[in-house]
This record gives sequence, structure tokens and C-alpha cells, in this order.
Amino acid sequence: MILLDSKSSLIHKNRKYLIMQITAELDNQHWAKLQALEKSLQKDRSELIALAIDEMFNKSSDATEAQNAYQLMQQSGFIGCMEGDGNFSENYKNDLDWSHKV
Repeated sequence: MILLDSKSSLIHKNRKYLIMQITAELDNQHWAKLQALEKSLQKDRSELIALAIDEMFNKSSDATEAQNAYQLMQQSGFIGCMEGDGNFSENYKNDLDWSHKV
């Protein structure tokens, strides 16, 4: 269970930040991991939660961007395949039709 509750706002370097309080229920395994991360990274819980959110957000948007790029290349015909003997990179000049170049 995660509860979000806005508490107050903070102004730092001319930027206004809304401060949120999060209450979360963690099992023993995740509680131990959180404590270990606090010690090893020397970050408080708020910083660790913010880092985890940023990481998941970036992975999510990176995957979406990569999928969109793949779909665009596939739709344009940039990605394709062909049958051959496996030596195309060595013999491509012999295998392609160059009649339109003459």
C-alpha cells in the first residue's frame, strides 16, 4: 500500500517544489534492501525512491522510443531480409542488379 499526501511546498533556487509524503508497506526482504542501499549509496529513503522512479521512467520511455524507431524503420523498408548463400557481404556486387546504373 502506498499513500501520497501533499504536505507543503518548498522554494529552492527560484523553483517551487511540492513536498509529498509517501507511506509504503514493505516486506522484510525489501526493507532490508532499502536499508542496505541507504548505507552503501549514502542516500536517504526519499533520494532512493526518487532514483528508483527516475530509473523506471527512463527505462520505460527508452523502450517506447526504441520500439517506435524500430517500427518506423520496418515500415519504411529499411529493415528486411533476403535469401542467399551467406557470403553476400563478400560477393554483393555479383548478386545485385546494376542494369539501372549503366
